[in-house]
Amino acid sequence: MSTTAVIFGGAPVILDQQPPVPKADWYLCADAGVRLAEAMGITPHRMIGDFDSLGQVPEGEYVTVYSPEKDDTDLMLAAKFAMAQGCDTLWFYGALGGRLDHTVANLQMLRFLAAHRVQGILVDENHWVTLQRGGTARYPKRAYPYFSLFSMTETCEDVTLRGTAYPLEHGRLCGTFPLGVSNQILEEEAVVTVGSGELLVIYARDAKACGLL
Repeated sequence: MSTTAVIFGGAPVILDQQPPVPKADWYLCADAGVRLAEAMGITPHRMIGDFDSLGQVPEGEYVTVYSPEKDDTDLMLAAKFAMAQGCDTLWFYGALGGRLDHTVANLQMLRFLAAHRVQGILVDENHWVTLQRGGTARYPKRAYPYFSLFSMTETCEDVTLRGTAYPLEHGRLCGTFPLGVSNQILEEEAVVTVGSGELLVIYARDAKACGLL
C-alpha cells in the first residue's frame, strides 16, 4: 500500500498559483517551509531543519532541530524522515526556483530517492518534475504545454517515447546534449520506456509573472 508525504521547502513561490496539495499521510516542513505550509493552510505533522532560513526555531512538540553544520540539506532531512515512516511517494512544494544551487541539490535528491525506490515529485506554479529510473511509465496530459526529458546519467539507453509530438523508438539520450527539451504530449498520455539510465521528466510552462511568497 502506497504511503505519501508532502514536504514544504522555503524556495520563493507565487502562492495563489501553487498546485493543489494532495492528500497525504504525512505533511512535513523543512526549515522555512513552515511559512509555506501555513500560507497554504496545512498543519504539519513535523518540522525539521536547522531553521537558519526561518530565523527562529518553531514552537511545538513535533520539531526536530539540527545543527547548520551538516551534510544533508533540510529538504533531504525531511525526505529521509518520510522514508523512515515508510513513505514511497514524496511531493515537494517550495523546492524549485530561488537559489540555483538548491534547485540542483533537489534534482540530485530525486536520484537519491529513486535509488531507494521512492518517487519524488517537485512542483511549483510552472513545473512538475520527477525522475524515471528504467522501466515504463505513463504521463497524462497536464496543464503544461511542454514535456521534456533529460538524461541524468551519462546516457539513457533504449528509450521509447510515444504519444508525443516528437516520438522516439529505442533511442539514446545523452547527459551532454539536451535532445529531449520542449516536446509536447499530443494524446491522453505519453508512454516512456527506459532500458537503462535515469531520466529527468519535466512538465513546464512559461512563467507569466514573478512573485515571492
